[in-house]
Amino acid sequence: MRSIVLIADDFGLNESVDAGILRQAEAGRLSGISCLTQPERWRHAAPKLLPLAGVQTGLHLNFSQSLGEGWFAPLPALIVRAYARALPMSKIRHSLAAQWGRFTEALGHTPDFVDGHQHVHQLPGIREALLELLAREGVTPWLRVTDPLIAPDGGLKSQLIRRLGAGALRQQAAARGIRLPRAFAGVYDFTGTADSYAHRFAQWLADAPVGTAEHRVVMCHPGTTAQPSPEDPIAAARPHELAFFLSPRFAEVMSAADCALAFDLPAGGSGR
Repeated sequence: MRSIVLIADDFGLNESVDAGILRQAEAGRLSGISCLTQPERWRHAAPKLLPLAGVQTGLHLNFSQSLGEGWFAPLPALIVRAYARALPMSKIRHSLAAQWGRFTEALGHTPDFVDGHQHVHQLPGIREALLELLAREGVTPWLRVTDPLIAPDGGLKSQLIRRLGAGALRQQAAARGIRLPRAFAGVYDFTGTADSYAHRFAQWLADAPVGTAEHRVVMCHPGTTAQPSPEDPIAAARPHELAFFLSPRFAEVMSAADCALAFDLPAGGSGR
């Protein structure tokens, strides 16, 4: 059987997101949970993760949305400033350390993996600051990288996500012996129904680039209610994803693709 690592993003954002993620994890249909630690509610939400057995917990770094303390810039401005080498690096390092500290304080261990809200951990400046922090801490959690990207639609969003810093992060992290997925999936426009999401998920399992069928990371965004807000503009898609993952169809899609969930990124996952 081939393996995928299925990660739910945005734990800590709000009660609906947390409830959806916990339901999916308790059903045995998640490999890991990626946590936003800046919201004030994080300290109250984090203990709900402690009883989960076998599910990894990771840090979902945020620099593109106002979620609490810490420097941020809207994603378009953040990208421009990153590539112009105009980020306020002292503030970036301070916020990164604070997000890391809030995770370890609440859960009692360092993150099993690190990724980024809107993939900002891959941007110039931020990726170097992250690797510096990992070296200081003396730990090597696995990192999410968005290239090679499994995205059958091939739209502009997919192209941008594939290109914005992924190659450089892969090269720099691999040189430090950090584990990386062989491929990444889960990118779409957050439209459609549970049925259309099931079709997309099946495509992500089927369309892995040559040599990357094993150890793929797939991100997902479950939630229980569909009320978009400035804090959560993709809320309408979340119940559709959750409905698919909790349905018999999820098992059917996985079986048809000869796939099973893995609960860690294995050693040797840094190659292509």
